[in-house]
Amino acid sequence: MTHKAHRAAQAGLFPVGNVEIPVLPTIHATTVLFPDTRALAPLDRDSLSRSGGSPYDNFYYGGVGTPTTEAFSRTVAGLEGGTHAVLAPSGQSALVATLSALLKQGDHVLIVDTVTYTTRWYIDQCLAPSGVTVTYYPPEVTDIGPYLRPNTRVVFMESPGSLTFEVQDVPAICRTARHHKAVTVLDNTWAASHCFEPFSHGADISVLSLTKYHAAPAGVSLGAVVTRDEGLHGTIKNQAALLGLHVCPEACSRAALALATLELRLRHQEKTVRHVLEGLAGHPALHALFHPSLPDALGHEQWRRDFTGTNSLLSLSFQGLDRATVLARVDRFRVIRIGYGWGGNLSLVTVFEANEWRTVSRTQARGTCLRIYLGLEEPAELLADLRQALEGPTRDAPRTHP
Repeated sequence: MTHKAHRAAQAGLFPVGNVEIPVLPTIHATTVLFPDTRALAPLDRDSLSRSGGSPYDNFYYGGVGTPTTEAFSRTVAGLEGGTHAVLAPSGQSALVATLSALLKQGDHVLIVDTVTYTTRWYIDQCLAPSGVTVTYYPPEVTDIGPYLRPNTRVVFMESPGSLTFEVQDVPAICRTARHHKAVTVLDNTWAASHCFEPFSHGADISVLSLTKYHAAPAGVSLGAVVTRDEGLHGTIKNQAALLGLHVCPEACSRAALALATLELRLRHQEKTVRHVLEGLAGHPALHALFHPSLPDALGHEQWRRDFTGTNSLLSLSFQGLDRATVLARVDRFRVIRIGYGWGGNLSLVTVFEANEWRTVSRTQARGTCLRIYLGLEEPAELLADLRQALEGPTRDAPRTHP
């Protein structure tokens, strides 16, 4: 943890001549001028992925990267435990660059059933119609052998899963996939480069939505594809360039400022989520609480074995409440705000329907549920806000905020 805290706190360090500055500068450029033809980078795929000892190395065309984006990509790769990172404008575009680079017509991809709904939409609406065969598998499966086919090229995991946070046996899945010569891709956004090491547990590629914990306080959209494999990095970097998935240097500079406080934020939020989970345990309005640290959570044993911490997402399923009543309870929140996304300073609540996008597995959640993101507010105030919303009448005066 000390190593990661060091990296995060110094995310903005940047060389300027013989000195360094602590804030990542925004270097915009399209045209780059060379002193002579010997210094001119060749127009080939290798030019995209070459790197040297400085973020200035291999700076040849601003459309595919500047010293700002190169410096930030190195920081992200190091935090995630990788050696190479491809940046993208969002987590979704990082996912698209990865899967479109690795899969072609006639290939088979194996996907856990608990992926984020936007991942499923891309797979079902874009990959499958393009001739890629798609199979979903339940998150509790540890032996994926029966699901593999001779043409399986990619195994895609998200652990913990979306909305109800099922933890997979990533090491076991990666061992089987490697024996089959399939590439393993893990959406590791939940862990925030903080509490799960994808590569030491066998994953080939880690996909991150930096829009969440890493950069959310800065309000910028970014994604990353991290690996230790130089060949995979070159393939995905090439695909991202062909798709025009270039990132804004200013977004990287702002994200580096947010990244400097990542470890401090996560430590506070780990304490907050423990406080809230303890305070809501056994609440009569609740059918179930969902968080991987809870003993009855699906994959809890894997979480205890493989993870070194947690984040501050949890979900609530209610005891016999219809959708209108749940929405009325949501409208009672005063500290927690209603909105999509997570990872920033503010606590948020999002409404979802249990099992809405799943096809081969079922969660214990029922009916209309809430996903709660606990931000940087005082833990006691967040718990009090949750309790007053759950325990109050179902209809209330219009929502106001101080």
